[in-house]
Amino acid sequence: MEKKIYSIFIVIFFGLVLIPIITFDVKDEISTRENRTLQPFPKLFVDGEVNNIFSDLNNYFEDRFGGREYLIKLNNYINYELLKGSYINQKAVKGKENWWFYINSSDGDNRSDFYKKNLMTAPELDAFSLSIENTLKWCNAQNISCIFLIGPNKHSVYSEFYPFERPTGQTRADQLVSVLEDAGASYIFPRDILISKKSEIDIPLYYETDTHWNPLGAFVAYEQLLNMLKEMFPNQNFPEIQYDTKIEYSTTAGDILPMLAIENSKSTQPKLIPQGIMQAELYTYIKNDGGNGVHTMGADKTAPRALVFRDSFFTALEPFVSPLFSETEYIWKNFSESDKEYVLEYKPDIIIFESVERHLPSICSGIK
Repeated sequence: MEKKIYSIFIVIFFGLVLIPIITFDVKDEISTRENRTLQPFPKLFVDGEVNNIFSDLNNYFEDRFGGREYLIKLNNYINYELLKGSYINQKAVKGKENWWFYINSSDGDNRSDFYKKNLMTAPELDAFSLSIENTLKWCNAQNISCIFLIGPNKHSVYSEFYPFERPTGQTRADQLVSVLEDAGASYIFPRDILISKKSEIDIPLYYETDTHWNPLGAFVAYEQLLNMLKEMFPNQNFPEIQYDTKIEYSTTAGDILPMLAIENSKSTQPKLIPQGIMQAELYTYIKNDGGNGVHTMGADKTAPRALVFRDSFFTALEPFVSPLFSETEYIWKNFSESDKEYVLEYKPDIIIFESVERHLPSICSGIK
């Protein structure tokens, strides 16, 4: 009997050891649940220099071992449900009135941003400025219009629901927007208009249980984008689509709840539905593969052709933006030097560079 128990123990032990290896994730590039890019397999050389491969390997295995999300959820459940800890961990925190906020220090560090402890140094601002200027210069040389679109952090718009009071003073986004202004870039940072809009309507503009803005919040940015496009392309008749708003509710939706092992919390789920027309009449999909790429065709073949470098914040904008262009390709990454060749091949009339506020410094970093 003792020998049988020992054998069972050995089988279970090796099973637990092998499961993370057998189910190791080598394919995914993006974690939609955690709203971030997963660590790719490290390169030995980066920009001609030897890379810190051991640190990157450690991050690679931490991001991809099998059962990782279940173990994180189990850990959170033990801490917050069984041990009755506070609803906060290294990734998320519960705010007031059942609002939830993302604070992951390894993914933009929103907590430091909330407390305004992440201001850019002069050399960092100079590097950002150089990338912006080089991007604008290159786009102008190719006769390509461009717009920078910044999705405000949730706490930048709804700081009143954060569990602590936000300090006054300049934010990092304020610094970076000043750089965009000085460079003469066309940009949209709808933080202040979103703050103004939220006092006009009772419906939230961001999901209470998610890091992102909802369709109503995204529509505010879309209206600013449409106005800018009308100025850039004065001879183009962009469609003026009216939308009906439908409000639904969920108790399980959102990317933050799984981070804290929370099973239920009410979330407002507004939907904007085109009036009197089907979405398929406005645009169709050539490709619709989320983080691996989206490609749409608009109804007006004479409209400009667009290329969008984006992150998850643009997902809510896709239904509004796609009808504006004859063709739109959405690439889920920041613009980099290596993308220039594809841009020249695609031949867009306009590029939209979009980034959530917490990742704004790298919206087009390293462009020469």
